[in-house]
Amino acid sequence: MLLTAPAAAEDVLIFGEPDPDEPEPPEAEAAEMPSPWDTRIERGLLELGQLAANRRTADFSHHGRAEFRAGRTLAGDWELRLGARLDGHWQGGGERSGVSRLDADYAENWLRYRGRDWRLTVGTQRVLWGRVDEIPPTDRLSTKDLTRFALDEMVDRRRTNPAVRLEFYQAGWAVDLLFLPLFRPAELPDRDSVWHPVDRERGRLFGLPADPALAPFIRDARIDDDVSGDGDGGGGVRLSRGGAGADFALTLQRARHSQPHYRVDDATRAALLGAGPPPDRPTLHAEHPRTWVVGGDLATELGAWTLRAEAAWLSDVPVTRADDLRQRTVAGFDWVLGVEGFPGDRDFRTTLQVAGQHLDGAGGVLEAREAYYLTGELENPFADHQWRARVRFSAGLDRRDVYLNPELAWIGFEPHEFYAGLHWLDGRDDTAGGFYRDNRMLVLGWRGQF
Repeated sequence: MLLTAPAAAEDVLIFGEPDPDEPEPPEAEAAEMPSPWDTRIERGLLELGQLAANRRTADFSHHGRAEFRAGRTLAGDWELRLGARLDGHWQGGGERSGVSRLDADYAENWLRYRGRDWRLTVGTQRVLWGRVDEIPPTDRLSTKDLTRFALDEMVDRRRTNPAVRLEFYQAGWAVDLLFLPLFRPAELPDRDSVWHPVDRERGRLFGLPADPALAPFIRDARIDDDVSGDGDGGGGVRLSRGGAGADFALTLQRARHSQPHYRVDDATRAALLGAGPPPDRPTLHAEHPRTWVVGGDLATELGAWTLRAEAAWLSDVPVTRADDLRQRTVAGFDWVLGVEGFPGDRDFRTTLQVAGQHLDGAGGVLEAREAYYLTGELENPFADHQWRARVRFSAGLDRRDVYLNPELAWIGFEPHEFYAGLHWLDGRDDTAGGFYRDNRMLVLGWRGQF
């Protein structure tokens, strides 16, 4: 219907369908066609850390991280994901000053096809198998991020791997097949970082007791962690079922240890045993032995509580012989029992876990033959959910080994969080808490997940 007024043409009012011969303005057309790409910053972190121990070798350790993603649906049942990340580290003050590093890395970049009850994903992926928090025994095919030890939550302590993944779903059952055509070892910090597992200032190796005879060689050592051309990263299968009162899974894997185990070179061993001259340049070789992994996990609900259990047997765990410092492998068994719930106030979340690690046939080695831990997290929002108090912790049950991370965060501007916290570490020399004892740190930061 067209109504005209006796006034000027610009006063004409039009109701109904527009003239089909009149083209749409370009701006309006663009506004009605959203981009097929979902592009965003997926997560970010900016943290200032002040080291607070009296015997620290640096005064501060700052860190920033941003992860970007772009994804879209292609024709048919295809899907594409592109991703990248930036990590910045700045360490200064004291004897270990001058460490500044900005690293670019790939994130998730894959092409996926979805069938009716299956899907295939090819590309770099972050795959975490297991059910418990922090230390899942069956998570053996992902790449660890050790650039900040264990300061970040577990999902942020894993990097992506080149992988081929095929998943099937049928009547509550799921079969997950994973193959890693290339091996990617754990991501390590700068060799002068206070978080590197080789402490060349003190002449110490992570996981081993202090050795005055070995310390001078470690201080001068060259670190060989090159794994280029070192073959595939293994693969595995995970069979799981959900519902019917309990969720459970079984897994079989042929994996490589992501975290390096350092082997002393033969010339250095001979010198330490008095059978040869001191080497021109001692060398520590990073080894990642292959291992079979047989494991499983289980979760069920008991009232308001969720119970979880997970265990894995490993055929080859690297250790160091005490008599001649040779490297060998022994069988190992790791297990975790945990409970999560909301006691009392429904906002108060509690996670507690008891874990054990055992080595079989490991007499005469430098590593601990068994270790037991209590780990967990307590979290409670308050002040109308504007603030959140949280404590993450790990404590050795059979020896002194402590990690404590209290944090107070303002969460009233979601998804942004502004927080202040403390990372407290302490323990025996051969424990993680003892190795990083001098890295106790006060932190102030921002994080966001979008």
